[in-house]
Amino acid sequence: LSDAKIEDHEHEHEQPQSGKNDIPRLPQSDIDNLSKLNHLQSLFETTSMCVLPRDLSIPVSFIRRITDELIWASDKFVSDRTYETIRIWKPSTGETEDRRVLTRLENFVDHHEGWNELCNDYLRRCISSVMGVDMALYKEKLNLKPPGGTGFAPHLDTPSLRIALGDSGPQTFVTVMVAIDDMTSQNGCLRIHKGNWSEDYHCQLVPPEEDGNPDAGGRAGAIPQDVAESMDFEDILCRGGDVVAFNGYAPHRSSANKSPFPRRAVFLTYNPRSEGDCHDQYYKRMAKLRDDWKTSVGLTNNVISADEQAELDALATIPSI
Repeated sequence: LSDAKIEDHEHEHEQPQSGKNDIPRLPQSDIDNLSKLNHLQSLFETTSMCVLPRDLSIPVSFIRRITDELIWASDKFVSDRTYETIRIWKPSTGETEDRRVLTRLENFVDHHEGWNELCNDYLRRCISSVMGVDMALYKEKLNLKPPGGTGFAPHLDTPSLRIALGDSGPQTFVTVMVAIDDMTSQNGCLRIHKGNWSEDYHCQLVPPEEDGNPDAGGRAGAIPQDVAESMDFEDILCRGGDVVAFNGYAPHRSSANKSPFPRRAVFLTYNPRSEGDCHDQYYKRMAKLRDDWKTSVGLTNNVISADEQAELDALATIPSI
């Protein structure tokens, strides 16, 4: 790995519960020889994103298997689960109905062997090679985007990611996305405005609301609509298993899923390990920020219904479109 020393930190993490192992393994031949990714460093610097070579992609049967385990074995594999009320169109009748569906899972890597291997070992080594420094996992989210699921308005990641831990936490972030299903224009693929984006050169942002919901108006990073309309967002079309990386200042968005099938993808945020290994600290801090906000507006768990509580926890990181 060029000048970077990619260390083995696998044994620093608590041993997770085991998932089923009778599944295809990750590409082993390249785990210890990722120098081929060094050439992506210059591309990443000039466009703020890159797509890993196809031979380093994740076997579709592997990624879909561990995804299904998270969704259907929630009693065994712990995660933070988010629900959203979406409008479903029924082709048989031509009518629509509102339905509450699972749309996101977070904080699951430490509880599942397959996800732990993928995120804390294989993909960590890949993105470390691309960045030229040893990286650590900061957070993870699995977006399910069912048919009719909303998209995400244009935004940047870094401003919101810094809120949880402030100046004492990591300041530099890179997101690695793995497509679980094919990602198309119809089903709401990732869209990025490429450029040499950085803290010193980024687009205008909407100031977050003071004391606002940390998952909505109080979260930094939203791009004003008039600014977004002037930007050139490019569809990032992917096959299942493809791996895409982009930096924390790259403007990105997605549209609603207008297809009859889910569009699942996992988004993994990494930071240079030199800035801290703060995965657990991030989730503990975010839980406190959410609880504090609910208390401040009088929405405590003992005075609202289960459905209302689920709505509070619903996917609202960025305003829906």
